[in-house]
Amino acid sequence: PNSTVADTPSLATKILSRHLDSPRHEPDHFDYRSVVGKMNHLEKSTRPDIAEAVHQCARYCSDPRKEHTEAMKRLGRYLRGTATKGIIMRPGDLQSFECWVDASHAGEWQNEVKTCEPDSATARSRMGYTFMFANCPILWASKMQTEIALSTTEAEYMALSMAMRELIPLMRLFEEAKQRGLDVDVNKAVVKCKVFEDNEGAAEIA
Repeated sequence: PNSTVADTPSLATKILSRHLDSPRHEPDHFDYRSVVGKMNHLEKSTRPDIAEAVHQCARYCSDPRKEHTEAMKRLGRYLRGTATKGIIMRPGDLQSFECWVDASHAGEWQNEVKTCEPDSATARSRMGYTFMFANCPILWASKMQTEIALSTTEAEYMALSMAMRELIPLMRLFEEAKQRGLDVDVNKAVVKCKVFEDNEGAAEIA
Protein backbone atom coordinates (compact mmCIF):
# COMPACT_ATOMS: atom_id res chain seq x y z
CA PRO A 1 0.00 0.00 0.00
CA ASN A 2 2.91 2.39 0.74
CA SER A 3 4.84 1.63 -2.43
CA THR A 4 5.58 4.47 -4.81
CA VAL A 5 3.95 4.45 -8.22
CA ALA A 6 5.89 4.00 -11.47
CA ASP A 7 5.45 6.22 -14.51
CA THR A 8 6.03 3.42 -17.01
CA PRO A 9 5.30 -0.33 -16.93
CA SER A 10 8.96 -1.20 -17.57
CA LEU A 11 12.36 0.42 -17.89
CA ALA A 12 13.17 1.28 -21.49
CA THR A 13 16.89 1.09 -20.70
CA LYS A 14 16.78 -2.40 -19.19
CA ILE A 15 15.78 -5.49 -21.16
CA LEU A 16 15.16 -8.68 -19.24
CA SER A 17 17.27 -11.73 -19.97
CA ARG A 18 17.85 -15.03 -18.17
CA HIS A 19 20.07 -13.42 -15.49
CA LEU A 20 21.52 -16.81 -14.54
CA ASP A 21 23.98 -15.28 -12.07
CA SER A 22 21.24 -13.60 -10.02
CA PRO A 23 19.37 -15.09 -7.04
CA ARG A 24 16.22 -17.00 -7.84
CA HIS A 25 12.78 -15.55 -7.18
CA GLU A 26 11.56 -16.24 -3.64
CA PRO A 27 8.28 -18.21 -3.89
CA ASP A 28 7.24 -17.05 -0.42
CA HIS A 29 7.21 -13.47 -1.67
CA PHE A 30 4.51 -14.09 -4.28
CA ASP A 31 3.59 -16.76 -6.81
CA TYR A 32 5.39 -15.49 -9.90
CA ARG A 33 3.57 -17.70 -12.40
CA SER A 34 0.15 -16.88 -10.91
CA VAL A 35 0.79 -13.13 -11.02
CA VAL A 36 1.93 -13.39 -14.64
CA GLY A 37 -1.35 -15.16 -15.47
CA LYS A 38 -3.34 -12.39 -13.84
CA MET A 39 -1.34 -9.75 -15.69
CA ASN A 40 -1.91 -11.57 -18.98
CA HIS A 41 -5.66 -11.56 -18.38
CA LEU A 42 -5.62 -7.85 -17.56
CA GLU A 43 -3.47 -7.00 -20.56
CA LYS A 44 -5.64 -8.92 -23.02
CA SER A 45 -8.82 -7.42 -21.58
CA THR A 46 -8.29 -3.68 -21.19
CA ARG A 47 -4.60 -2.73 -20.86
CA PRO A 48 -2.63 -2.79 -24.12
CA ASP A 49 -0.14 -0.40 -22.53
CA ILE A 50 1.38 -3.23 -20.47
CA ALA A 51 1.55 -5.81 -23.28
CA GLU A 52 5.31 -5.63 -23.82
CA ALA A 53 6.16 -5.54 -20.11
CA VAL A 54 3.91 -8.51 -19.32
CA HIS A 55 5.34 -10.57 -22.17
CA GLN A 56 8.88 -9.83 -21.01
CA CYS A 57 8.08 -11.17 -17.54
CA ALA A 58 6.11 -14.13 -18.88
CA ARG A 59 9.08 -15.43 -20.89
CA TYR A 60 10.92 -16.40 -17.71
CA CYS A 61 8.18 -18.13 -15.73
CA SER A 62 10.13 -21.39 -15.64
CA ASP A 63 13.10 -19.88 -13.80
CA PRO A 64 12.42 -16.34 -12.54
CA ARG A 65 15.28 -14.41 -11.01
CA LYS A 66 15.63 -11.29 -8.89
CA GLU A 67 15.47 -8.99 -11.93
CA HIS A 68 12.21 -10.59 -13.04
CA THR A 69 10.76 -10.12 -9.57
CA GLU A 70 11.71 -6.43 -9.62
CA ALA A 71 10.19 -6.04 -13.10
CA MET A 72 6.92 -7.58 -11.92
CA LYS A 73 6.85 -5.33 -8.85
CA ARG A 74 7.44 -2.27 -11.04
CA LEU A 75 4.55 -3.35 -13.24
CA GLY A 76 2.35 -3.56 -10.15
CA ARG A 77 3.38 -0.06 -9.08
CA TYR A 78 2.54 1.23 -12.55
CA LEU A 79 -0.91 -0.33 -12.39
CA ARG A 80 -1.43 1.19 -8.95
CA GLY A 81 -0.69 4.64 -10.34
CA THR A 82 -2.96 4.17 -13.36
CA ALA A 83 -5.90 2.42 -11.67
CA THR A 84 -8.26 5.16 -12.85
CA LYS A 85 -7.09 4.99 -16.47
CA GLY A 86 -8.78 3.03 -19.22
CA ILE A 87 -9.65 2.83 -22.90
CA ILE A 88 -12.13 5.45 -24.09
CA MET A 89 -14.17 4.08 -26.97
CA ARG A 90 -15.27 6.64 -29.54
CA PRO A 91 -16.73 4.64 -32.45
CA GLY A 92 -16.33 6.32 -35.81
CA ASP A 93 -18.81 6.45 -38.66
CA LEU A 94 -16.56 4.45 -41.00
CA GLN A 95 -16.80 0.81 -39.94
CA SER A 96 -13.59 -0.63 -41.32
CA PHE A 97 -10.49 -2.37 -40.02
CA GLU A 98 -7.13 -0.79 -39.42
CA CYS A 99 -4.02 -2.78 -38.62
CA TRP A 100 -1.05 -1.02 -37.06
CA VAL A 101 2.15 -3.08 -37.08
CA ASP A 102 5.71 -2.49 -35.94
CA ALA A 103 8.80 -4.59 -35.26
CA SER A 104 12.16 -4.16 -33.57
CA HIS A 105 14.88 -6.11 -35.36
CA ALA A 106 16.86 -8.06 -32.73
CA GLY A 107 16.14 -5.25 -30.29
CA GLU A 108 16.59 -7.56 -27.30
CA TRP A 109 19.83 -9.22 -28.42
CA GLN A 110 22.29 -9.62 -25.57
CA ASN A 111 25.57 -11.41 -24.91
CA GLU A 112 26.44 -13.00 -21.62
CA VAL A 113 29.08 -10.67 -20.16
CA LYS A 114 31.20 -13.31 -18.42
CA THR A 115 31.14 -16.07 -20.97
CA CYS A 116 30.81 -13.93 -24.10
CA GLU A 117 28.39 -16.54 -25.39
CA PRO A 118 25.30 -15.29 -27.21
CA ASP A 119 21.93 -15.73 -25.57
CA SER A 120 19.95 -17.26 -28.43
CA ALA A 121 16.69 -16.52 -26.62
CA THR A 122 17.20 -12.82 -27.37
CA ALA A 123 18.03 -13.21 -31.07
CA ARG A 124 14.42 -13.07 -32.21
CA SER A 125 12.82 -9.75 -33.08
CA ARG A 126 9.92 -8.34 -31.11
CA MET A 127 6.77 -7.36 -32.97
CA GLY A 128 3.53 -5.73 -31.98
CA TYR A 129 0.21 -4.97 -33.60
CA THR A 130 -3.10 -3.33 -32.84
CA PHE A 131 -6.36 -3.97 -34.67
CA MET A 132 -8.91 -1.18 -34.82
CA PHE A 133 -12.53 -1.42 -35.90
CA ALA A 134 -14.69 1.71 -36.24
CA ASN A 135 -11.85 3.66 -34.61
CA CYS A 136 -11.85 1.40 -31.53
CA PRO A 137 -9.11 -1.07 -30.50
CA ILE A 138 -10.36 -4.66 -30.51
CA LEU A 139 -7.19 -6.78 -30.46
CA TRP A 140 -3.52 -6.19 -29.69
CA ALA A 141 -0.36 -8.15 -28.99
CA SER A 142 3.34 -7.84 -28.27
CA LYS A 143 5.36 -10.99 -28.90
CA MET A 144 8.60 -12.43 -30.20
CA GLN A 145 8.73 -13.60 -33.80
CA THR A 146 8.94 -17.33 -34.38
CA GLU A 147 11.82 -17.02 -36.87
CA ILE A 148 15.08 -15.10 -36.67
CA ALA A 149 15.06 -12.14 -39.05
CA LEU A 150 18.32 -11.24 -40.77
CA SER A 151 17.39 -7.61 -41.47
CA THR A 152 14.99 -4.92 -40.32
CA THR A 153 13.09 -5.22 -43.59
CA GLU A 154 12.62 -8.94 -42.99
CA ALA A 155 11.50 -8.35 -39.40
CA GLU A 156 8.95 -5.74 -40.51
CA TYR A 157 7.63 -7.94 -43.29
CA MET A 158 7.31 -10.94 -40.98
CA ALA A 159 5.44 -8.77 -38.48
CA LEU A 160 3.02 -7.62 -41.18
CA SER A 161 2.50 -11.21 -42.34
CA MET A 162 1.80 -12.50 -38.82
CA ALA A 163 -0.60 -9.63 -38.12
CA MET A 164 -2.54 -10.26 -41.32
CA ARG A 165 -2.88 -13.95 -40.44
CA GLU A 166 -4.71 -12.79 -37.33
CA LEU A 167 -6.73 -10.08 -39.03
CA ILE A 168 -8.04 -11.91 -42.11
CA PRO A 169 -9.99 -14.57 -40.13
CA LEU A 170 -11.45 -11.75 -38.03
CA MET A 171 -12.63 -10.03 -41.18
CA ARG A 172 -14.22 -13.28 -42.38
CA LEU A 173 -16.01 -13.57 -39.03
CA PHE A 174 -17.49 -10.10 -39.43
CA GLU A 175 -18.56 -10.94 -42.98
CA GLU A 176 -20.30 -14.11 -41.78
CA ALA A 177 -22.03 -12.15 -39.03
CA LYS A 178 -23.34 -9.73 -41.63
CA GLN A 179 -24.62 -12.60 -43.78
CA ARG A 180 -26.52 -13.96 -40.78
CA GLY A 181 -28.38 -10.71 -40.31
CA LEU A 182 -26.23 -8.80 -37.85
CA ASP A 183 -25.87 -5.10 -38.56
CA VAL A 184 -22.14 -5.07 -39.31
CA ASP A 185 -20.75 -2.96 -42.12
CA VAL A 186 -17.40 -4.39 -43.17
CA ASN A 187 -15.39 -2.48 -45.73
CA LYS A 188 -12.02 -3.31 -47.18
CA ALA A 189 -9.35 -3.35 -44.48
CA VAL A 190 -7.01 -0.42 -44.23
CA VAL A 191 -3.56 -1.79 -43.38
CA LYS A 192 -0.85 0.50 -42.10
CA CYS A 193 2.65 -0.82 -41.42
CA LYS A 194 4.88 1.49 -39.41
CA VAL A 195 8.44 0.92 -40.55
CA PHE A 196 11.77 2.61 -40.05
CA GLU A 197 12.72 5.20 -42.64
CA ASP A 198 15.40 2.98 -44.17
CA ASN A 199 13.08 0.03 -44.65
CA GLU A 200 10.92 0.90 -47.60
CA GLY A 201 11.63 -2.66 -48.75
CA ALA A 202 9.05 -4.06 -46.33
CA ALA A 203 6.30 -1.98 -47.91
CA GLU A 204 7.54 -2.80 -51.40
CA ILE A 205 7.51 -6.55 -50.70
CA ALA A 206 4.01 -6.32 -49.22
